[in-house]
Amino acid sequence: WNMFYFVIAIKSIFERRRQYKSLFAVCAVGVCIMLCALMVTDGMVKSMNEKARQNYGGDLQFMGGHHLEKPLDEADEEEKIIKECLGNRKDITIIKRFNHDADDDSYYFEGTSVRQRAIIGVDFESEKVLFDKFTFVEGSYHPGEYEDTVLLSEPVARKLGCHVGDSILYVCEDDNDYINTIEVVLTGIFQDASVFGMYTSYITYDTLMRALDREPEIDRISFYYENGSPSKREQLKLQESLEAKFNMYPFGIDKKAFYKDFKYERDKSINKWCLIPLESNVSDLKLLVQALKLIVAAIVIMLVIIISVGISSTYRVIVIKRSLESGTLRAIGMKSSGIMKLFISEALLLLLSGCLTGFIFSAIAVKIASIFDLSFISGFDLFLTGGHLIADFNPLKIAGYVAIIIVTTLVSVLFTLRKLVRISPVGAITATT
Repeated sequence: WNMFYFVIAIKSIFERRRQYKSLFAVCAVGVCIMLCALMVTDGMVKSMNEKARQNYGGDLQFMGGHHLEKPLDEADEEEKIIKECLGNRKDITIIKRFNHDADDDSYYFEGTSVRQRAIIGVDFESEKVLFDKFTFVEGSYHPGEYEDTVLLSEPVARKLGCHVGDSILYVCEDDNDYINTIEVVLTGIFQDASVFGMYTSYITYDTLMRALDREPEIDRISFYYENGSPSKREQLKLQESLEAKFNMYPFGIDKKAFYKDFKYERDKSINKWCLIPLESNVSDLKLLVQALKLIVAAIVIMLVIIISVGISSTYRVIVIKRSLESGTLRAIGMKSSGIMKLFISEALLLLLSGCLTGFIFSAIAVKIASIFDLSFISGFDLFLTGGHLIADFNPLKIAGYVAIIIVTTLVSVLFTLRKLVRISPVGAITATT
């Protein structure tokens, strides 16, 4: 197989461009739709995972001990051991947080109040790598000259009618059922109307401890992998390292099962810890992600069938009309295998050019789609980044699906060509007369 066949194939395609125009269009449009669906869906899932990482402080959470809440000195000792288990990697940020269930807590500003779902006590400086990825519509996470600061989501700030620099009142109930109030300064408003961020606020850790009238303590240690979520193999390796230092729950235990066992069924005299992956925290959203992937899979399968069947059937008609050409080539000495290579080269070039054109148009289409702000769609912000659809470009996945289209179509074309190349020169002339 050499360049001779491709040169002749290019010339043949150019001369018969009107006949091949429909084949090229089917391939280009089909690939464009398929790649748009793939890239947009992968981007939606990636945006959802990133919001979950921001909400939970990373990719993995380390929880447990004698109590879920523990003093800072005890947490510091655990952190030292964890760093050793992680191999003191520089690309993993260890984050200590206190997540406060804020069902009865509210923010007040000029007579308006908004209740919260969760209020997270954080050290903004130590979580810089995480908060740098937030989309702020006003301000930032830097506290500046203020000590007691808070970050609110845009929908909550809009309901309160407050802006960056305003002092708002945080009202909470402490462990003794007393109502406490503390004044905090709004330093940043982030864009997030999803289930993770809308009613979640981030407050200075020391401020939250004072408001709750607690000694400084944390209830979880999170690991944020800066270069992307760890593989299952990495997670299992970390679990194994932690098991050598701590009395661990089995890896992959459901978060709800862990809470139930830790609070009600566990022997309180035994310290136990658990490594909870992000997948466990977002298990309720797995069905939604699976549904998206099934829809895309159905679209891809349908388009592969349309492209392969459409091109092969149309190509069959074109090839049959070229029986005389095939017979002539046989008459001047070209072997059946050579004719086969010539027609396959034509089909391959058509598919490659169609796929390339489809890819270019899909890239343009998703780029145009990313321009529009879709945050106004209720509940859809979960799949958006900064209010926009962001496509996820995965070269290996795209190449794999394009390869499937090319291979399946060529196999379909091959069966048509096998009959054609067997026609003798006399038979070809008879068939055309």
